[in-house]
Amino acid sequence: MLKLYYIDLEWVKLMQIVKTPFWRPADRVVEESYRVIKNGGVVVGPTDTVYGVFSDVYSDEYVERVYSVKQRRKDKPLPILASNIDAVEEIVSLNDKLRSFLKAVWPGPITVVFNNVDCSLFSKLLCRDNSVALRVPAAPFPRKLAEMNGGFITGSSANLSGRPSPLRVEDAIKYFGDKINLYVDSGEAPLKVSSTIISIMNGKIALIRQGAVDYIVITRIYHRMMRC
Repeated sequence: MLKLYYIDLEWVKLMQIVKTPFWRPADRVVEESYRVIKNGGVVVGPTDTVYGVFSDVYSDEYVERVYSVKQRRKDKPLPILASNIDAVEEIVSLNDKLRSFLKAVWPGPITVVFNNVDCSLFSKLLCRDNSVALRVPAAPFPRKLAEMNGGFITGSSANLSGRPSPLRVEDAIKYFGDKINLYVDSGEAPLKVSSTIISIMNGKIALIRQGAVDYIVITRIYHRMMRC
């Protein structure tokens, strides 16, 4: 474990680098990561696709720190990772067919933009016109963090805006250095490519970004579920 201390705005931040298995993250690592997030810190850790930046979704101040370290424009909302479909259904109205579709693709590398989201819980930086990008990742670590944090955490890739997404924690460290409070190293991300992003609005599905899952495969699943 590497610990670096430095002074910033009259308070001491602690940066740590810890290792834990991808599929069975240690409880102590999850608990420490959650402690960092609830105290306004930023955590970098593994998802099933690439390494991500995790923070509390309920505070403008905390979300702004993610924008700051990523050097990301604030007019580009961050995606959100959810612990499970039940959490998603607390903020998105799902009919039986849409729920069946989500159960078929989640947990997994597909991010869905919904336009009928109750954004009242979240930082105003995460929603645009009641639309938000949501994903339930296959990686246990961010799902556990989201569950501890009321169902949701930020889920943007751990890169500077416009730069390649990191496949290893070392890649993220090169981008951010000591601007991150806690790095969680679980080896190389399994899928090695970002999630596919789609939108589902007014019953229509559309591709926003091609990623780990081919859009044609997604549309086939979607239309099959809509016919059921």
